[in-house]
Amino acid sequence: MTDSIKFRRGLALAVTGLLALTACGGSSESTDTTVAASADTVAAGESAADIAAARVAKYLQTNSTLNIGDAPAAAPEGKTVFYLECGVGVCAEIKVGVEAAAKALGWTFKTTAHQDTPESVSAAFDAAIAAKPDVVFWSGDPREWISAQLETLASMKIPVIAWSLPEAYEPGDVVAANILSADDYYFYGVLMADYAVANSKNKDIRFVGLPVFPVLSLVQQGFTDELAKICPECKLETQEVAIADLGVNLPGQIVSALQADKNLDFIVYAFGGMMYGVPDALDAAGLIDQAKAVSQAGGPMNFDFIAKGRHQMGEVALASELLGWRAVDMAVSLLSGGSVSKAPASETITGHSDIGLNGLPLQILQADTIKDPTKAWSGIEGFQDQFLARWGKK
Repeated sequence: MTDSIKFRRGLALAVTGLLALTACGGSSESTDTTVAASADTVAAGESAADIAAARVAKYLQTNSTLNIGDAPAAAPEGKTVFYLECGVGVCAEIKVGVEAAAKALGWTFKTTAHQDTPESVSAAFDAAIAAKPDVVFWSGDPREWISAQLETLASMKIPVIAWSLPEAYEPGDVVAANILSADDYYFYGVLMADYAVANSKNKDIRFVGLPVFPVLSLVQQGFTDELAKICPECKLETQEVAIADLGVNLPGQIVSALQADKNLDFIVYAFGGMMYGVPDALDAAGLIDQAKAVSQAGGPMNFDFIAKGRHQMGEVALASELLGWRAVDMAVSLLSGGSVSKAPASETITGHSDIGLNGLPLQILQADTIKDPTKAWSGIEGFQDQFLARWGKK
């Protein structure tokens, strides 16, 4: 397989999972502004650097224990879970966690894959309904694609556990839990704003968004809101791109932006997969050292960039396999007659009360905390044993 074919296939996988969240669209544009301070801006005596640095320091720490709320009752026996696997690599990583957790409980694991199209997702839900499982796991495709199937599952009293819906942690309407909520995505933007301010000497920052996807629009909103609060003097240029730009036009656009603004020293990408080809383009232009970068929900590609010091400095990381175990943990609670467990909210931000209720570890990975850039981030070492102890299986 040629490098070109590998690149295009990898790029397709990186965006396929996001395609499951909304219909296609978007544009490429940029807006150059100086961020205006909001009403609840920096408190007296605190500097932007103080606020940003304190939160960044908190999330640079490595997690060691689960914090996911009250333990469920004794795990019921003989249950069946059905996992709908989307077409992106992270869904395969989550499946590893779901399958391992189900087998550790002695449950039956069933799955089917789809291509993140209305027809294939609908067919996957039909397969789940035919299997009559006790719970269905789903990664947040548009509800309108499968509204009839969700109604059928409701009539069968089969709960659905999802993630990456642009909705609340407990959205209702058949979906018992939304592990990665709208507020979680908003906070990823907040945290990347803090990180950018803490690491931008010139306070000249660029945000590269992919607003066609609702959850990434939430990331962008969190970023711009936070930057207005903590760094009103910052120069911000916001660039919004389309899927077709990734790996094709975007690398050259970043080169042009750095050439046009020699003070630009930090770039925030709404999603890790957007960075395909960017470091190579910067290398070729002799600009690899001008600006550092951060993204969220990336994978080994991003870890490799960080480890080698190629443009990217940090990654707001997603523990994909652990997420699969957490989904099964929620199923244990629901199928034993309980409710979805909640961790305490990890942040207090007005209008965003669901941040961190899932209890998933959240960390900004840097070169010193990436043990193996070729592997997905585990989140917590030995988390499997902690779940087993929680379920009375160890």
